[in-house]
Amino acid sequence: MKKNFSLFLTFSGFLALNAQTVEEKIATKACECLEKSSKVTEDVYRDCLTKPMSEVILTDKDPKVRESINTVEGIQGMILKVQGVISKKCPNLVPELMENKDDVFYSESKNKNAQNSYVIAKDFMRQSNYKMAIESFQLALKEDPNFVLALDDMAVSYRQLSDYDNAIKYYKKSLEIYPEGNFALMNIGVAYTFKSDYQTAISYYEKLIQYHPDNAEGYFGAGKNYFMLKDDEKALDNLFLAHIIYTNENSEYAKDSEQLIGALYQKMKSENKEDVFKKIAEKNNIKIE
Repeated sequence: MKKNFSLFLTFSGFLALNAQTVEEKIATKACECLEKSSKVTEDVYRDCLTKPMSEVILTDKDPKVRESINTVEGIQGMILKVQGVISKKCPNLVPELMENKDDVFYSESKNKNAQNSYVIAKDFMRQSNYKMAIESFQLALKEDPNFVLALDDMAVSYRQLSDYDNAIKYYKKSLEIYPEGNFALMNIGVAYTFKSDYQTAISYYEKLIQYHPDNAEGYFGAGKNYFMLKDDEKALDNLFLAHIIYTNENSEYAKDSEQLIGALYQKMKSENKEDVFKKIAEKNNIKIE
């Protein structure tokens, strides 16, 4: 037992050193390109994104990377992921029209009555009075049906009452308005996990990964649910990525990802699959000594 703990201390140390993904390589080159431009327009931004994408992918030694853009969906997915990384690496070089949509959708309601009811509902939430909070959120949504913050917090209140069906209902309403909403995507996954619907939970966590590739919660949530489905290889792929991000961010949640990875290691070792574990680690550019 002591030996395994030492293994993971070494293991965690390497995670932060070997973490650069294809998307990060593309984003780094894109940011360098944008820095050379006197004025960043949408056309300039698009050129600085697509040129390094072709360069990096075509020169990558892993055939799976090239295969990933063989379809329209693959190209679109790659662009979305790279845009997410660019917005973190050089946010000041992103054109105004392409700025983070969170500022638009996660904002106060312009309807004063809706906003007032929302403030009252949040006070009820702080008091853990979720039934009264729901009533106030309903008043807010009656005034402003597209109030994303109210929809999300309504869902949270239902989740706190263990009413997962209604929580899911309101997260879905939120996602109809703002499909990229990281809060709703993350928490609807949690609700489906509580309902033991692991496959549906994964589908939402994978959407979270698509729109927010730097958010560790998408990878951790997907990995945890793949673990529940006993799909160890996909669980590891996602948990390694989650742990890389948590470690680089000095997040306390790195302990959670390490604990799950440790459980998978013990499981696969007992099944004589230690070599498979190491191959998946190597595939994710992680060294284990």
